[in-house]
Amino acid sequence: MLKKEKLLAAAQKNLLKGQIGKAIKDYEKIVAGDAKDIRNRQKLAELYSRGHMAEKALETYEGVAQHYGDNGFFLKALAVYKQMQKVDASRPELYQRLAELNVKQGLIGNALTEYRNLLNLYRRQGELDEAVKVLGQMKDLDPNNLGISLQVAEAYSQTQQQERASECLVEILQRVMPSADLRAVEKIQDVGLACCPTSAPFKVELARGFLACGQAGCSIELLQKVLKEDPQHSEALLLLAKGYRALADHASEIATYGQLLKIDADNLDWRKGYACALLAGEKTEQALSELEQFKEGFFAEGRAADLKEFYELIKEQLPANEQAVASLQAIYEQTGEGGKLFDLMSSRQDEGPAVEDVVVGDIAGPTEPTSFGELDLEEEPFSSAGDEDQLSTFEIEAGSPAEADQESKQEMPQGGGLEFDDLDLDGIEFGLDEAAVPADTPLDTAVNEQPGRSTIDVSSEVEEAEFYFQQGLLAEASQKCQSLLDRLGDCPQAQQLLDKIANDGGAPVAAAQVKTVPGTASSSVTGALQGLEDRERSRLDGAFSEFKKGLENQVSAEDFETHYNLGIAYKEMGLLDDAISQFDKVKVDPQRRIDCLTLKGVCLVQKGAFDEAVSTFREGLAYDTLKESERISLYYELGLLYVEWGQPLEALDSFQCVADVDPFFRNVDDQIRQLRKELGLDDDNGGTPSGNSSGKSRVSYI
Repeated sequence: MLKKEKLLAAAQKNLLKGQIGKAIKDYEKIVAGDAKDIRNRQKLAELYSRGHMAEKALETYEGVAQHYGDNGFFLKALAVYKQMQKVDASRPELYQRLAELNVKQGLIGNALTEYRNLLNLYRRQGELDEAVKVLGQMKDLDPNNLGISLQVAEAYSQTQQQERASECLVEILQRVMPSADLRAVEKIQDVGLACCPTSAPFKVELARGFLACGQAGCSIELLQKVLKEDPQHSEALLLLAKGYRALADHASEIATYGQLLKIDADNLDWRKGYACALLAGEKTEQALSELEQFKEGFFAEGRAADLKEFYELIKEQLPANEQAVASLQAIYEQTGEGGKLFDLMSSRQDEGPAVEDVVVGDIAGPTEPTSFGELDLEEEPFSSAGDEDQLSTFEIEAGSPAEADQESKQEMPQGGGLEFDDLDLDGIEFGLDEAAVPADTPLDTAVNEQPGRSTIDVSSEVEEAEFYFQQGLLAEASQKCQSLLDRLGDCPQAQQLLDKIANDGGAPVAAAQVKTVPGTASSSVTGALQGLEDRERSRLDGAFSEFKKGLENQVSAEDFETHYNLGIAYKEMGLLDDAISQFDKVKVDPQRRIDCLTLKGVCLVQKGAFDEAVSTFREGLAYDTLKESERISLYYELGLLYVEWGQPLEALDSFQCVADVDPFFRNVDDQIRQLRKELGLDDDNGGTPSGNSSGKSRVSYI
């Protein structure tokens, strides 16, 4: 029999006889002979414990537990440390190791239990600093546990670390605020005011917490206490203003922002808040004055967008305020919002003072001059054409101003009179006296050379009409050409473009709308008013053209986001070529490539350039990293293109590619049903767009 077996047999006999000491000696010899015999080493530790030899037992157990832990047998190591706790429960390191092993096993609840036992042990022993460390470990293990976090703050307070306690409480509040948990905030208040009764940062954050929970009154009460100690506490003042806003106490809100601006008058955020408070308090003009003073500061820092909402609201409340409208226009220019700028400029034109028709009638005797605006044009119509004594039109002869003045005076039935000296003729165009123009003088030259006449820039207006034509705005181009013909009598360029518009399917402007009838005062004045309207529109379009040029100069080629937004704006405004140009610039960006190709294709479809649109969609479908959602979107747009183009079979194939992946994508089901009905195909699949039967003879056109 081997020596180890003899020693084990002897140890068993000694244990049966109750001779623990002799059995320990036998196991000591076994362990000494085989250091790797962990099982018998653990048995020896148990015998030490039974023989009340605590130190030797713990030392032997430690070796066994270390071996199990190093080799990944964490559960066995846990069992050993539990045995060690039975030997001596006053050793903190045992709880620490048990907690760490439980964490490794993912047993968080068990780990927290061991940490709590360790925390109580340190507290009984008066080791408060060590207790704080344990609480920190518990907090890291369960950061959302409000009770543990508050215990950490209390522990800092008990160890005279008031600043750290305050920081801890502020951190807890910031974690609780998103959930707006009022009970949690109240619990934090109870602990915090006991631990940190003088901490201003904690009180300010607590006030923020109450405000987040809808308790503006509690928030204001706390903040007033803070400001009593420190009247210039800017964070408390800013939060106080928000509290007053929540209570709709706009007078107090305005006063609070006034205190803030005494601290720092150049703080743009506070200036913005002050203006917001004024607007909320219905002090719109004061708000506008405030914003105008610091508007340039926002522009200089690239923060024009911060002012947009305010000025839009001011324009609603003060629509006739030119200062507000001009500033809003500048903001749109700064932010690159071309669509809104165009709408604003258009509305300014529409809201301009209306020009009334001028009515001139007979007068019975001497009259007093009457201003142009005092004439009632609707109630005083012209006399019949048969009245030879009544003048029917205004004419300005190429002569002296005195002669023009004398010939232009007309008699009014009720004793009123009208003198041309009282009229503002700037921008109003009148008919030419053919006798005053040499027969061999070209008509456009004659117009430009007539004294007292506003100059007509024929080439500029023809270019404008051509621009409308290129953009597909046929009605506007037709109207511009007809206006030139009515004013000049003969304009080959305008007539040529008008014929081209008619050939392209554009509806010419009705003669009744734009033509004037020679020999009547109303026709002459109507022509003058039409000239004024065209001139204003030309000025507006010119301003918008300059705006676009300015944007191109300011926006770098690498600013893909701005170019993309401009493309969308141009598309919405019907400027399809400009939109396509912007999308071409952005499609080099991989993140925007498919979006740009899709939008470019849609623009080409709207232009009727179907071949180019198909090529554009095909380019997107050939992209290597195309996502499935992007692919079906492109196929859907391609289907719409073929429907518009009148190719139902190709459209059906494209829509079927969509339905094969997502049968509920947009209205693809309805599209397929309609196309199959149009093509006379049997619906073998019972109407399901992704059915297999419809794909048996499908041909891909991509």
